[in-house]
Amino acid sequence: MKIREPIFGQQGWYPSQEDSCRRAMADYLKDSSGSFHGQQAGIVPHAGWVFSGRLAAHTFAALKDAQPDLVFLFGGHMPANARPVCMPEGAFGSPLGPVEVDTETARELCAKFNCQLESPTDFNPDNTIELQIPFLKATWPEAKIVAVQVPASQTAIEIGKWAAKTASATSKPAVAIGSTDLTHYGVNYGFTPQGVGQEAHAWSKQENDRPFIDRLLAMDAQPAIEHALANHSACCPGAAAAAVAFAALRGSSSGQLIEHTTSYEVESRGQPTMWVGYAAIVF
Repeated sequence: MKIREPIFGQQGWYPSQEDSCRRAMADYLKDSSGSFHGQQAGIVPHAGWVFSGRLAAHTFAALKDAQPDLVFLFGGHMPANARPVCMPEGAFGSPLGPVEVDTETARELCAKFNCQLESPTDFNPDNTIELQIPFLKATWPEAKIVAVQVPASQTAIEIGKWAAKTASATSKPAVAIGSTDLTHYGVNYGFTPQGVGQEAHAWSKQENDRPFIDRLLAMDAQPAIEHALANHSACCPGAAAAAVAFAALRGSSSGQLIEHTTSYEVESRGQPTMWVGYAAIVF
């Protein structure tokens, strides 16, 4: 089995050694309330773990009891007209060991949605997927994965629905995870509609992030995509929408917000000038 080598761990986005990786994940869960049970889908951020690892860890912890054989992982910084991207065979490497692709399911998805294909040796590095692989391996060591980068369009919603129907048809215990960050605010991101400072930070979190989050919590997948595209409130809205569509078809009627924060709140220094929003949500 060929393994797709992790890239971002070597670049310092998360610990690249098993011991330090496990210690980081354990540390993120020290303040876990453990109050979320029976969930079947979630939203995670994908910045460097120093900023967003705790939120991702809490989402995976909330999903742990599902004990899936199959995990659908949706990600991708993609425009609305892009083709989905998927690796239909092999495994994703991590400091904790590889996570094997569910080849049969991934090939079916690729054929149905005309995916652009990647392989373990021919791929574009993607943090939206890679940063979740250690959490997935630690939470469900034997689970297989279908990871797909989805566009910010109805296609993402259809892929989420297809994943839910496929899991039900095969009777495989399954969960879905959508990987997205929220508002990217600051000169470096080309987005400063409220200037800078504390008021701008509050606007970004409460007036720009929050309406996108509320649409996800209400299971409104298409309006969530529309809000993100119109307001720059999420970088991978298709991934979030796919997870919502999966959860809705599996019987979820609403989401639960575990936490909503920003990189400035995690590591604040002086007046805020640049930050990114993050949310942990389960359905």
